[in-house]
Amino acid sequence: MPMELPKFQNEALLRQALTHSSYANEHPSECPDYERLEFLGDSILEFVVRDLLFARYPDLNQGDLSKRADVLVDESRLAELAVQLNIPPQIRLGVGAQAERNNPSVQADVFEAVMGAYHLDAGITVAYAYVKSIFEPLVDRVYEPWVTDPVTALQEFVQANWGGTLPNYVEVERSGPDHAKVFVYEVQVAEKSYGTGQGNSIKEARKQAAIAALRNLKA
Repeated sequence: MPMELPKFQNEALLRQALTHSSYANEHPSECPDYERLEFLGDSILEFVVRDLLFARYPDLNQGDLSKRADVLVDESRLAELAVQLNIPPQIRLGVGAQAERNNPSVQADVFEAVMGAYHLDAGITVAYAYVKSIFEPLVDRVYEPWVTDPVTALQEFVQANWGGTLPNYVEVERSGPDHAKVFVYEVQVAEKSYGTGQGNSIKEARKQAAIAALRNLKA
């Protein structure tokens, strides 16, 4: 998977993709925010991911394909990819919105916007290849239990393989204002860390930690 952003010929498109509405409101003469590009990028991600799943799983029905697609492009996954591509430090935010840099929702939105901007910059063929290179390694790692209840799936896996031991969820960090809290949780088994997750609620952070642990344990 590429660990850096693609090279843009038109740097203005990348700047727009990284511009939050709070920054655009404070600097109205610079460029629009990323929301239109996010709309475009969302469609590109859905197309590429569904195309990959359709080819990889010829025997799955529509419902099962949709579940896997939802997992691959959900907010937490896209936020994780944004972090891997070092997007959060580059997001242009207003003075009073700096905490949004750590908001998974904002990170995911900007990831989509960057993909939309790259499509406009390089064309659909090049953008498709880039998005494919990110998601193709992930297609084989979509497990059905993650779709429904990853916390229960992890508990059952641990009990079956660790002689009755239960996963232990530990809060690592919480940040942001009350209306946009970000929680980070780590899940441990026998005092060893197997995954970390973040979300705008404790439940979501624990869920994402369980998904990360299942990926690591089943890899």
